[in-house]
Amino acid sequence: MKRSVLAVLAAVCLVAVASPVAADDVFVRIGTSSVGGGFYLIGNTIAQLGTEVEKSINFTAVTGGSIKNCINLGNKEVELGMVQSSTVNDAWNGTGSFKEPIKSLRYVTAIYPMPAHILVNLDAEIKSIGDFKGKRVDYGSVGQGIEVNVREMMSVFGLKDEDVRIERYGRSEVAEALKVGDSQAHIWTTNAPNAQVTDMIRSGKVGLIGIEPEKIQEIVSKFPHYAPVVIPAGVYEGYDKDLPVVGAVGSLLTYEDMPEEVIYKITKMIHTNTKFLQERLNYFNNLNLQFALAGMAVPLHPGAKKYYVEAGLIKE
Repeated sequence: MKRSVLAVLAAVCLVAVASPVAADDVFVRIGTSSVGGGFYLIGNTIAQLGTEVEKSINFTAVTGGSIKNCINLGNKEVELGMVQSSTVNDAWNGTGSFKEPIKSLRYVTAIYPMPAHILVNLDAEIKSIGDFKGKRVDYGSVGQGIEVNVREMMSVFGLKDEDVRIERYGRSEVAEALKVGDSQAHIWTTNAPNAQVTDMIRSGKVGLIGIEPEKIQEIVSKFPHYAPVVIPAGVYEGYDKDLPVVGAVGSLLTYEDMPEEVIYKITKMIHTNTKFLQERLNYFNNLNLQFALAGMAVPLHPGAKKYYVEAGLIKE
């Protein structure tokens, strides 16, 4: 990661304190993830960018998770939310962790591809997701999209919640739990390389496994919000061949009633300041206009559409 969590947050706080708030300013809360997660860093970096270049909008990044962010967007408790594509699909259709569909969700932009890092404690002798049966599997904090990924991928191997021992660790606890065996498996859709994953692998206690080619095709066929991807060779020490997995997309969403002009300004701000974002956080390395609509499982917000038409990405 190009800057630490503390560095990103310190910059946000510094600029926020220095910026006066006008009476007609718009306040935008960004739902992120638990402290230390990728969405947390992304939300804070977008807030920092907004504080520096979009003076009419006051951004605040708040903790959350993919599931919680969808719910909060549906209840208008946040104005923007980072959500991964499989959770967006569930929220829109009222499946998985969602009892009712959330039809007010609207797409703003894709931020980054998220290859599934299937992390295992090396003493657990797990060679495949099918080997999760009877093991301690970390579903992440309540409200995060991790549990959606775990359930969907396990289902292709014939596994359900009752077939594993569910553990719940926050992002800052995952590494230690895997190293000592309190957790034996964890699926994390995130960028590659990821500094936390690198640290876990270097400990000699945690490893990565891929997904069998035929199972990749089953996952993509059953859950089209995933795509076949690889964790490239050499990204992590000891892995000198591409590791085949599936990937989700980390996306920025809003809700239907958000003013068109506000979402237009935010979309334009993000896509005309990619250098600023990429210099501060490697999660933004794949952010570009051509990638903007990847993984879009809900309608595009009119404000985002206005910018994409202006930029020549789509037609009116």
